[in-house]
Amino acid sequence: MLVAIAVLSPQSLIAGSVDKSAPEKSGKTIVATVNGSPIFRGQLEKRIKESTRNVKGFSKPKSDQPQITDAGLNAALNEAIAAELFYQGGKKLDLPDAAAKITQEATRIKASLTDEQLKNISDEDINEYVQRRFYIRKYMAANDLIDPKVSEEEVRAYYEKTKQGYVRKVPAVRVRHILIKNKKSASVDEQKEMRKKIDQARQLLLDGKDFSDVAREYSEDVNANSGGELGYIEPGFMPPEFESEAFSLKPRVISKVVETKYGHHVLEVLDIRPKGSIPPYGSLRAFFEKYLSGELKVKKVPAHVQVIRKSADIKIFAVDG
Repeated sequence: MLVAIAVLSPQSLIAGSVDKSAPEKSGKTIVATVNGSPIFRGQLEKRIKESTRNVKGFSKPKSDQPQITDAGLNAALNEAIAAELFYQGGKKLDLPDAAAKITQEATRIKASLTDEQLKNISDEDINEYVQRRFYIRKYMAANDLIDPKVSEEEVRAYYEKTKQGYVRKVPAVRVRHILIKNKKSASVDEQKEMRKKIDQARQLLLDGKDFSDVAREYSEDVNANSGGELGYIEPGFMPPEFESEAFSLKPRVISKVVETKYGHHVLEVLDIRPKGSIPPYGSLRAFFEKYLSGELKVKKVPAHVQVIRKSADIKIFAVDG
């Protein structure tokens, strides 16, 4: 329902979603007041247009305008009321740095817009948009509505409940490597130099030097700066020569030099996950926590809105027609 409230985009602003003076007559009609603050029909129509614009695969009618239905207007009205309540709640918070942050964000948005876009929007519109988004987000954060906290016990319980669904269908190994790349049409001397370089790197590893340090110094792969980490690989992910070595190595053993079409590799396996194994809790924890937080948010935001609506002075007039 209200997940989008906290992440309104500059595109919404450009589209006029905060413009309270719509040119069409019906747009100026007040459809509700929230503690005395008006909500205009034009706001609802623009909210509907913006939401349909953001729907992936939305097929526009021939008129190039989404159909405004009574159901759509009522849904948009409920969102607008909630947004207004959150905004008013945010204004009541003790936020001494609010003015400075709002000004800073308004300046940033202005700088991000093209000259053509700036022709169709005023400084007042930008400032109002930034101010409203700022206070809405602050209110939601203060009430744990943006990323609701999920307890460790809840995450662990969800893991125990669903872990059988994550049983590995194929084996996987976590591996890191050092690569000395092949050079096209390399001379015999160049080939010897490449081999010499990978042998030097391997010897340093055998002598006990940290793999990440050697990778950063020697490896020519894009992941050199991250210590040569490839993460977990499954069969079919890497060249067969590489995989043959990776899936036969024991953890923390330095491999022989492996030659593939990409060059010369030295690798080390950090972890093995056999076929049929269940990923450990630690590998799924962050994913489950984010999922459960999102599920909680879908329930928590509307419930919170229901509560604060009861103590607000809300007057709703005719929306349809």
